This record gives sequence, C-alpha cells and structure tokens, in this order.
Amino acid sequence: MKTGDSEEYKNVLLFWIIIACILVAILTGMSIYFYDVSSKDVEIADGIIPRKEYQAIYLLPKEKHADDKYRLNDFLVAASRIGIRAYAVDNISNNEECLESIRTYVERDVSIIVSPSRKLNECINSAVKEYGNTQKVYFVSAYDKNLKSSDKLITFKVHLYQVYYLGGVIAANVNTDTDESFFFVVSDLNEDAYRNINAFTIGVRKYKKNGVVKVVVLKSKNENIQYAQLVDALRKNPGVRLMTADYTDVTVDDFCEQKMYYCIRYDRDFASKYFSSNIASIIVDYRGFFSRVLSRTVTNSFEPGNYLLDVSTGTVRITNFNAGIIPPNTLQSLDLMFSNFMGRSDNIFSGPLYDNEHRLRLDKGSVLQDSPKQIFSMDWFVEGVSVE
Repeated sequence: MKTGDSEEYKNVLLFWIIIACILVAILTGMSIYFYDVSSKDVEIADGIIPRKEYQAIYLLPKEKHADDKYRLNDFLVAASRIGIRAYAVDNISNNEECLESIRTYVERDVSIIVSPSRKLNECINSAVKEYGNTQKVYFVSAYDKNLKSSDKLITFKVHLYQVYYLGGVIAANVNTDTDESFFFVVSDLNEDAYRNINAFTIGVRKYKKNGVVKVVVLKSKNENIQYAQLVDALRKNPGVRLMTADYTDVTVDDFCEQKMYYCIRYDRDFASKYFSSNIASIIVDYRGFFSRVLSRTVTNSFEPGNYLLDVSTGTVRITNFNAGIIPPNTLQSLDLMFSNFMGRSDNIFSGPLYDNEHRLRLDKGSVLQDSPKQIFSMDWFVEGVSVE
C-alpha cells in the first residue's frame, strides 16, 4: 500500500469513528431524556442481578407528602440497582383501596410492599395481619405508634432536627441586613414540626442570645392564599430577612426569590432553581435505606424493626452553601458539628431547656433521647419561638 493510500485510509477510518461516537452520544442523550420516573404504574426492568422471584410496589395516597417525589425516585433507583422489578401504585383514596391493591399485587407475586405514608397505616396493619404467615411477603412503612410490630414489618423515621439546628447556626451568622428574627414556615404543627423548629431556634440562639423564630403555619393549600399570608407576615415583621421551611413548597420558593428573601430550604432542587435567594439546602436521600432493606430481603435476611434515619446514617445532610454570605469560620464550625452528629457525640436537646412560656422543661445535665416518649413526641416550643 502506498503512503498516500495509507493516510487516506486512516482519515476515512477516523471519520467513521467520529460518526459512531456522535451516534452513541445522541442515543444516550435520548435515552436519558425519555426516561420516565412518573409515579403511576412505573415499572423497572430487572437489573444486573436477576431477582425475578422478587417484585416490589410503592403505594402513594391521593394526597401526597411533598417528599414523595424524592422518596419514590430513590426507591426506584435502589430497586433497579438490585434487580428487583418495581411498580408504583398512585392515587390511593382510602385504606380499603390500598388493601385491595396489595391483594392484587400479592396475587401477581409481588413480595415487598412499601408504604411511606402514615395515611395508609391502617391498611398496612390489616395487610400485615392478613399476610403474617405468608412466605416472601414483607412490608416497609413510615413509623407510626399505631402500627403493630411484626416480624414482617420494617418502619422508618427520618430525623431532620440536626440539620435544622445547623440551619439555625447559619441563619444567625449570615452576612445580611436583618434583625434577630427569623421566619419558619410549616404546613402543620405536628411532632416533626415542633422538633425541627425547636432545633432551628436552639441553633439561632447559640449565636444570637435574644433571637426569635416566628412560626408561620400556612392556613391553606391554595398557593395564592399561601403567598398572601407570607406577604402579610412580611408586612407585620419588616425587619425579618431570612426564612426556612420544613417541606417543599413552590409558594415559599417563589416568595423568597421575588421578595429577595434569603432562604434555607428543604429541597434538592432549590439551590439551582432559586440561586439568588439560596443560603443552603437540606436534603434527604433514601437510596441507602431502600438499598439495604431490599438487598436484605432478597437475600432472605429481612430485619424487622424501626430504622432511625438521620445524619449518622448518611440519609440527611445540608449542602449547597452560599459562600458569598456565610462567613468562612461558620462553614468550618458546621463541618465540626456535622462530624459530631455523624458520630452521635452531640445532643441538641440538652438541659437546661425552657419552653416559650419560660417554664423549665429539662434540667441541667439532662438530655432528650431519640425515643417515642421523648424527642419523637415533642409537642412544645423552646424559648425564643413565637407563633404568628
């Protein structure tokens, strides 16, 4: 072969290699673009490890929690990696419909039933009782004191209060024109809200002794009414320039962005969508938990009981820090505090603790434990909390 022919051959070969790479990139992009993770009747094909004898369903009530889109996606990712065929059953209206769905899928050899909503716990109680002696049928549900324990049931509870404490530390130290007041927006005053608000307030008052956290309980699910309520809260408290919330809500996000409010948000997407008003983001990642539960189930080592998911388990973290307004020494302190939480060597709720009516709730030297009778059941506010 002549030298010229050889060079021409190499050029042609290079050309077709480039064309092949472009086609692979286009096909890969299309597969990512059209990948559907919608929550209704989602099916994932078996993954690398064949587990065809195991299938799982994820039950979603009609009225969803703001966290459901993340939990569902994490569940589907975990199932796919392990090789379990997974389905999502959406818009379940009541416990009877829930139980009927479980029966239908068990008949189709589904053996892992995941129900993260407390609204369906009556259904889970009935199903656990009905299938208690059935092999290879297991249940995973959000913790509820009304759920009856069983060797076929795993419950889980997420504790966010540690990262809300860190959020309070950030709020007290950010370089903004603000007084010593902060907004905390909630949809409902349940035990989780009490715990998270109290932790945030303790974090604030660690650096601002007279700091006040003003709690705004949204009175409606209508976005226009919610927005008007936040505007009214701002009118009454013009000096407050920082806000956080205990759930994902587009109204709070939009309010922060449009009013130039600095926000610490509970949302994976907040920092990228609302960059100019972001301080930090609180994130919950369920993939590790679901991977552990599903993998142990398919290897016949199902471990019933209650799982506490928090900073120490890698489920909860705070990230997307706005270094432009958070002082470097505060970021360093956050790293140390986070490490202490990882090692369970620090307790936020330690005495003396007073409630917001200045009554002593916890003696000096005492601590509240992660248990149903203590931190789980908190129903009072610490000193410094004011409900709007």
